[in-house]
Parts: sequence; structure tokens; C-alpha cells
Amino acid sequence: MNEITLKDFTRSFGTNNISNDCKSLIAKADFRYERLDDRERDKLMLDILKTIGGDGLIKSSQERQPQWEKGWSENLECFIDSGYRIEELVPKYMRSDRPIRLGYDYAIPHGANFEQDYADVFRLWLFEKYFQDVDAVYDFGCGTGYNLTMLAKLFPGKKLYGLDWATASQKILVLLAKHHGMNMIAHPFDFYSPNESLKIADNSAFMTFAALEQVGSDYEAFLQFVLKKSPALCVNVEPLLELYDENSLVDYLAIKYHKRRNYLNGYLSRLKELESRGRITIQKVQRTYFGNLYHEAYSYVVWRPREINRRKS
Repeated sequence: MNEITLKDFTRSFGTNNISNDCKSLIAKADFRYERLDDRERDKLMLDILKTIGGDGLIKSSQERQPQWEKGWSENLECFIDSGYRIEELVPKYMRSDRPIRLGYDYAIPHGANFEQDYADVFRLWLFEKYFQDVDAVYDFGCGTGYNLTMLAKLFPGKKLYGLDWATASQKILVLLAKHHGMNMIAHPFDFYSPNESLKIADNSAFMTFAALEQVGSDYEAFLQFVLKKSPALCVNVEPLLELYDENSLVDYLAIKYHKRRNYLNGYLSRLKELESRGRITIQKVQRTYFGNLYHEAYSYVVWRPREINRRKS
């Protein structure tokens, strides 16, 4: 039995500093795991190949909006039925019944909520690191608002905005504000057709978290929206295709899966192009080497427009 250590977390996040609150989360969770033997690993990779080559994978596209509406509606119903328990806002795609990706290999988690616990530690560290000095945070593709609940507890004085194309998502945020007193406002938003008239508060940060992945190669409209609105900071936590190593079999399978699902493609390269043209500054690019069975969704890039134009709400 192995266990993820504090040093492993710092290496994964690309930092030398983990707060005491993060350490407390780590101490409460079960981060033990087992490695697969060669035979188990071969069978697992064969299963992944069959999945990638089969007919069951659904491609991300603009036409999938009704499916996301249905998914967030399920969380909304559970949230209401539970008496507004925030735990019911964990996205249903968070799975605890299968292996995870860890480094250039797979592992069998011992804890029942391994991925969620890892993501919670990562989110807390990320939010503490990058959102301390802004006055407002805009979460684009906010889904159930789960990220916003952590931000609300961490920074109760900040203005929080949740934006999503599903009406169920907006209903959840209204209920969070009403029943938990969280300082958040919901707006409809479509990555494919951003609302240019949306007013942005001064000294704001923009965030996407496993949301921009859904647009595939159609990120330019949103990117131009961000450049026009010129936030103080932009943080994208997404599966970044460019960070995989195609000479690694484990990564090669993730690349094949990523492309089969039509996930985010070319975004990091486009940001680097904009930086070379003096349009933006990239502050940090980090691969966390952690993910679910099929790919890594927790890589991140932090950047800002080169010329920041503060805009009043």
C-alpha cells in the first residue's frame, strides 16, 4: 500500500507552499493507493482501448446542451430534497469505483472518495494562491456551483459570479445564496456565443474548471471575450492536450481518449501564440499528473491580458 505525501502534493501543484488548511484536508482524507501488477495493468489498458474504439463515447459539442441541463437538474433535485446539503452538488461524473491516473501510471485508490478529496485539496490550494488579491471571481461553466461554494467559504467578502448555459445551474446558485447566505450571482452564458454586454466588476478573476474542455477547438469566441473584458487574472483548470507525452503509452491512451471525446484542442498553443505577440502574459502552466481513468482534467494555466483595462459593474 502506497500513500500520497505532502511532498507529492507540492510536486503535483507546482509549489513549495501548502497552507495549514490544505494540510488539514490532506490529513482527514484517505490517500492510500495500490499499484497494479503487469497483468492487471495490461488488462486495464486493453479495456481503455476498447472503450476508445467503441461506440459508447459521446463527443463534446454545442448540441449537448440538453444533456448538461439534465445532469445539473439531477443535482438540483438532490440538493432540494436533501434540505440544501452542499455535498449534493458534487458532479455525478466524479467516480469512486475505478482506477485513477497517477504520474505515468494507474493506481487503485483505497479511499472511497479519492478523486474528490484530491480535487478538494487542489481547489483549496489554487483558490488561496490565485484569488486572494481580487475583488470578484467569475466561474464560467460553473455547473452545480460546487467550486463557488468553496470560494464563498474561503472569501465571504468577495463577489462571486456563476455563469452557465443550463438554467438548472442558475437555479442552484439562487438557492445557495438564499439558504446558505453565499454572496453569488447567476448569469446565463454560452462559450460558443459569449454575451458581450456582460458587465465585469473591477479587479476580477476569470476561472474555468473542467468546463472549457467541452468546446473542443471552438474556444476562440470565449478567448476574444476574455481579451475584450480584460480581467486581472484568468485561471483555466482543464485537460491540456499539449502537456501529454505521446511517447508514454499511458499518455498516448489519454491523447486518443481526449481527441475521441473532442475535448479542448489547441488552447494552450493559442495562448502561447498570443504571448509571443505581446497580447497576454502567461504566469504559470502546470501539469498535475493526476486524473481519472481516462485523462487528466486538473492541469492548469494562469494568464492575464498584457494591458489590463478595469471595468466597472
